[in-house]
Amino acid sequence: MYCKSDVIGRQLQSDHCKRKDLRLMMENSGTCYVFICSLACLVGGFAPSIDIPETTTEPPPTTPDPATLPYFLHHLNTTNVTIIHGKTATLDCQVFRLRDRTVSWVRRRGDDIHLLTFGSTTYHNNDRYTLEFVEPNNWQLVIKAAEETDQGHYECQVSSHPPKIRRVYLFVYVPRLEIFDARGEAIQEKFYEVGSGIDLRCTAFHVPRDSVVWSRDGARIYHTPDAGISIESNLGPSGIVSWLRVKAAAVTDSGNYSCSAPEAETATVRIQVLDGESSAAMQHSTNTASMPSRHLSASILALLLLLSVSCYCRGTPCGTVCC
Repeated sequence: MYCKSDVIGRQLQSDHCKRKDLRLMMENSGTCYVFICSLACLVGGFAPSIDIPETTTEPPPTTPDPATLPYFLHHLNTTNVTIIHGKTATLDCQVFRLRDRTVSWVRRRGDDIHLLTFGSTTYHNNDRYTLEFVEPNNWQLVIKAAEETDQGHYECQVSSHPPKIRRVYLFVYVPRLEIFDARGEAIQEKFYEVGSGIDLRCTAFHVPRDSVVWSRDGARIYHTPDAGISIESNLGPSGIVSWLRVKAAAVTDSGNYSCSAPEAETATVRIQVLDGESSAAMQHSTNTASMPSRHLSASILALLLLLSVSCYCRGTPCGTVCC
């Protein structure tokens, strides 16, 4: 049997040998790996292994190739369309490389957006708005009998990423005609004396320059300087201005003078050319017609004054109030 002291001695000798072997291995190898392995043997082995989960890296999102994106005709993203009131407005939207994407039309009013069409379906409750597809790639928004309220911003949108937008501004013009005299006053009837000159000005808003026509009692008036009639048209600040001038007017020049243009409501003025006797008779008639009203006004004023004096006189001696 071994005694206790022998066991302890053997243990110390074993530990000393292990430390000596470790020192020799570190000196001979000079590597960390041998050191770590020896240290692990000294302390009782390696720690349990740890499983590291595998990581998969997804490819970053790719930017769409511009060569595959849809685009508009001539790459124009903004355009204007002008239409006359009552005509049909056609807003074009030609899309190339559409593929499986969808075209829609919307109307923008400030921050509000109203859907008009989506694909081939119309979402507007006004049947004047329709979508017409014209082969091979034109998505047309058609507005029949255009009104002033139809004027504004419209957008053709393609459901791509990023979305493609083509903006269209619709102008709806209302042709209008007005007749003025030489002093620039709007008139409906005017009197001239025989021998005086007739000067009428027709201002045409939103009509072609050469489309204004003058007529008298339905018969067209032409530019005839030899007969003392001249017609001149020019561009003014508010539109086309057409002058009709008649030199040395005669009684036969009386009538309804009209200024007309396509798509516009005709403007008409009544012209009366009076000779000396007719003018005096008309003035006398006008004065005579105004006399009864003047006599009536004077009579009413006198009656009110008489009543006022009567009430005052009756109220003073007795202290009564006039009713």
